[in-house]
Amino acid sequence: MAKTKSLSILFADISKSSILYETVGDQAAQEAIGNILNLLSDLADQFTGNVIKTVGDAIICIFDSADNAIRAAKSMQETMICGFPDATHLPPINIHIGIHHGPVVIEKGDIFGDAVNITARVADYANPRQIVATRAAIDSLSEDSNYYKKYLSAITAKNISGKIELFEIIVEDLQMTMVIDSRKLSETLRSKLYLKTGTLEIIVDGQKPMISIGREDFNDIVIHCTWISRTHAYIEDRNGIFMVKDKSTNGTFIYPIDSEPIFIKKGEHPLVGKGVIIFGRDIRAHKNNEKDSDTIEYHVEKE
Repeated sequence: MAKTKSLSILFADISKSSILYETVGDQAAQEAIGNILNLLSDLADQFTGNVIKTVGDAIICIFDSADNAIRAAKSMQETMICGFPDATHLPPINIHIGIHHGPVVIEKGDIFGDAVNITARVADYANPRQIVATRAAIDSLSEDSNYYKKYLSAITAKNISGKIELFEIIVEDLQMTMVIDSRKLSETLRSKLYLKTGTLEIIVDGQKPMISIGREDFNDIVIHCTWISRTHAYIEDRNGIFMVKDKSTNGTFIYPIDSEPIFIKKGEHPLVGKGVIIFGRDIRAHKNNEKDSDTIEYHVEKE
């Protein structure tokens, strides 16, 4: 019988696992990924977490408290940063983690609901070696918690009402490090990014600091092309600097008007001035004078 409960959800994903397959081959990579997921499961258990399932190269866990979820996440990152045991023959392996707290429907050992979708998006946002948690997870921490955290951004997600504020949980010892709330800095930097594709126009700025582009309908800009990933890329306002963050299989091509083209794959690059972004294929794949749905015109304007 299904029941609803508020829980902390943790998604831990192996970063750029495709490189592992390319480096050591399918069999060795699959074995290594299996060992890593087993290790992450054991670490979740140590902090009273319940492993719901593994999906590809990711693990999904739930915790009764946000404190335990963050303790588990830090332990996972510290273990991976120090080096995966018995893996000296492998290239460096990193993970990225997303955490959210909210109501989920529990049925037949699985979890469902908006909170699950939000956690997946947060994990997708995180960089390698990074733990990103929502405001809901931060607010659910105990009063005596003393985790070092840094405000990152407020994002919107399609089909999810309101903004989702994100924080980074710092893994390393930062007693001598100044943690800056980037919201204060953003007040002194004002600029807008104008995006246009077909009849759709979107402005990225402090009011809407992040959008997603991809094949699935939950994205802000939907591109129904076979070469586009489900969530292909993000475009984010980082205190007046607009970054394209590629998460795709086929990469993203940036064509500034006044400089050389840029190709990014599982990486990020700032947008300056005016130009065109093409997702999943380069400009040579387009027919002459063709304006495809996988193309976005951009213009950065400072106020």
